[in-house]
Amino acid sequence: MVKLCIPCITDCVMAEIEKLGQKYRVALRIAKDPRFERLPCTHKGTYADDCLVQRVTQHKCYIVATVDRDLKRRIRKIPGVPIMYISNHRYNIERMPDDYGAPRF
Repeated sequence: MVKLCIPCITDCVMAEIEKLGQKYRVALRIAKDPRFERLPCTHKGTYADDCLVQRVTQHKCYIVATVDRDLKRRIRKIPGVPIMYISNHRYNIERMPDDYGAPRF
């Protein structure tokens, strides 16, 4: 069985990256990659972090990729949602606590 992980980005996250300007042009180029699936947002004026937290609370099928400390703190409170980040030029995925049925390696 082949398991796929499709990178997704919400409309509000894309808008937030665009507002950040030239300093984040590499992030914007990555986010616009056609291999990323675009997830439409139905809310108006909601902060992107609130949108992501609401989405992963409703559907625990996502791995959230972020370097934002506040967002990581909020996501950690949601059982069963792993967090991916880059540290020392490597991708890392935080292991879910054993309490939530995380597999042991």
